[in-house]
Amino acid sequence: MDNIIRNRVLIIDDEKQNLKILNNILSPEYVILTANSGCAALKMMEDNIPDIILLDIVMPDMSGFDVLTTLKSNEKTKKIPVVIITGLTDDENEEKALALEAVDFIHKPFNSGIVKARIRQQIQIVNHIRAFEQYTQTQSDKSAMEEKSKFFARMSHEMRTPLNAVIGLAGLTLEADELNEATRENVENICNAGESLLGIVNDILDFSKMESGKFKLVPAEYDFPGMISSVITQSIMWKDEKPIELVLNIDENIPYSLTGDELRIKQILNNLLSNAFKYTKSGTVELNVKSEKKEAEDILLVMSVKDSGIGIKKEFIEFLFNEYAQADVMSNKNIVGTGLGLPITKTIADMMGGTIEVESEYGKGSVFTVRLPQKYKPGADGVCNVLGPKTVKELNNFQYHGKKRKKLLSRVCLPYARVLVVDDVATNLDVAKGMMKPYNMQIDCVTSGQQAIDAIRKEKVRYNAIFMDHMMPEMDGIEATRIIREEIGTEYAKKIPIIVFTANAIAGNEEMFLSKGFQAFVSKPVDIMSLDAVLMRWVRDEELEKNSAGRQINVNGEMIPDKRSGKDRRSGKKERRTGYDRRNAAKKIKSVKFNKGLERFSGDWETYVQVLQSFSFNTPAVLETIREVNRETLSAYAITVHGMKSSCRSICAEEAGNQAEALEHSAKAGDLNFVTANNPAFIETVSGLINEINSVFVRKNGKKEKPKKDKPYREALLELKSACEDYNPAKVNEIIAQIDAFEYTAQSEFAGNDLVQWIKENAAQKNFLEIAQRLADI
Repeated sequence: MDNIIRNRVLIIDDEKQNLKILNNILSPEYVILTANSGCAALKMMEDNIPDIILLDIVMPDMSGFDVLTTLKSNEKTKKIPVVIITGLTDDENEEKALALEAVDFIHKPFNSGIVKARIRQQIQIVNHIRAFEQYTQTQSDKSAMEEKSKFFARMSHEMRTPLNAVIGLAGLTLEADELNEATRENVENICNAGESLLGIVNDILDFSKMESGKFKLVPAEYDFPGMISSVITQSIMWKDEKPIELVLNIDENIPYSLTGDELRIKQILNNLLSNAFKYTKSGTVELNVKSEKKEAEDILLVMSVKDSGIGIKKEFIEFLFNEYAQADVMSNKNIVGTGLGLPITKTIADMMGGTIEVESEYGKGSVFTVRLPQKYKPGADGVCNVLGPKTVKELNNFQYHGKKRKKLLSRVCLPYARVLVVDDVATNLDVAKGMMKPYNMQIDCVTSGQQAIDAIRKEKVRYNAIFMDHMMPEMDGIEATRIIREEIGTEYAKKIPIIVFTANAIAGNEEMFLSKGFQAFVSKPVDIMSLDAVLMRWVRDEELEKNSAGRQINVNGEMIPDKRSGKDRRSGKKERRTGYDRRNAAKKIKSVKFNKGLERFSGDWETYVQVLQSFSFNTPAVLETIREVNRETLSAYAITVHGMKSSCRSICAEEAGNQAEALEHSAKAGDLNFVTANNPAFIETVSGLINEINSVFVRKNGKKEKPKKDKPYREALLELKSACEDYNPAKVNEIIAQIDAFEYTAQSEFAGNDLVQWIKENAAQKNFLEIAQRLADI
């Protein structure tokens, strides 16, 4: 009971005996305050507001009625319930007290049971009102936050759409071979400028995510000098025409590869450098980076940005990290900014377990120092591969070119190889086939772990490798791999390379998968360089290639001719035409990062078109399975939305992929409220994406095939019946459109294409009563 906050009761009575009696009755349940006069009570309440007042009427200096009148005229005290305690029994006094808004009467002498019951009743009312007000305020705050987040999301979408077009079209232009160096450099600058503007827009969205708790870090291994080079290339644009020298001092002992959230570290440096250039008219901006050893595989990355700018007045330093605020606005009124850069920087540093500090002298400049813990991997000999003097010299002289834009990968063809791809999402299978197509392998696909097990057990085909999805319904990839390794019993099953495809690319997972019988780990969305490395390590047979006579290739024991030659034989590349205009597609399909998606398939336009068509064809049926989710189906929902996360990100539909990831995490955590609240928006996002794709890519036979299903969902038919009974034509048409999106294979009274056709014909004639009657017994 000591930890429970108890309600406070103020008793006002000039008779000590009455105060003592009421205190004895009420003190076991409440905190008791007492006053022996009205004046003393009013003075007490200037600093100490009770939850309820027990007020005597007849008192010498100030009557209870006067006290009650004073209480009700004061904003601080007018809502406190007042219970009259009196020995007066006439109706006139009771009437007057009630007219002055007293809530109850207790007559003297006191009956302890009545006193307890009446006070308890009033206290319950007080507590219920307080809880309701708190809930209302919370909901109001939540609603305001949601509206704010929606506004930021809408605004960022409107701004990002043209920016993505600029960046995408510039990226497509860079693919042209005939560009001269000057033009190529200009287009590169367009890309960089567009990405910089995109970063400003994303700042606003990021802060909105931070406020709503949706901002997350994504640690991964990254190339440190490449990251610094990218930041410097972008920061030079902020220099503009100002006479400012950019100075770099990079410690050569920093590990070459680190593990952390590269994107967010770049965001921190970009924010600090942009501010340094923004508030410096002339002089220098200096970036200093060093590392301090912490533990076995941990370092502290220390990055400081020093400028010779206008500095910050002491009185404004404490406000630097407040959102939407700029220090000394009057002095800096010509400098544009959102006031979000430093608050975002501090939040990111805090989330990484790091710190940010500032030193500044007004008129002389500022130094911002960020310390971030990062991880690194020592080599096999235990020695860490550090930058060294050569790389540091290149960085300090702005000559490091270790991380240019990715060029198309020239692949080695593997026509003798045959691989099995296992994934329950059809679009993900098409993505895998599209990315492996340039290798000229034979690619077989199955949609479940059990089918993969059966294929290896029967051994009708001996595969060179299996690419196994991790999360699948009924049996996941880990269990399927265990059965292949331990239960089939053949040497082939024990030794065949199995590579896991997974979107769970988090720290530590690679080691976990390798311990479960997998040979390698490829994260989704698949990076072509990672896939190429795995294929070269686990699928390519260089001895077979060397020993092949002439152009005869051994495929599963049979010698077949390799008809390709020269460049085609090395790259597998050939010109293809799709009949679809690339620029038109990039313009109309706004929900995907077109240039990045095309890059994922090595610039193979035909393959990318096929994958987009696969997504638009296969996804509607998947969406239907997640429209309704409850506690019993939450686990299956998590697996389905996990697959959708992969398929969305595979075509570079980042917004849909991010929504799917949030829903997946919430479903795994058992947060049904979040899932049911956000699932409709996700379905709407993906449906919009499908419509965008369908508006561009019409299947060559002129008809779009419908996905197959055995029968309409019972819930959809019941909803249709209800809409017909309510005579709601708009709702009827909406549900019929959902039902008509599929082709049905089963035939019965409440299934099959005949039923759907009959419903459509009667709906067109507004025969809603007939439809409702036919569906009455469903």
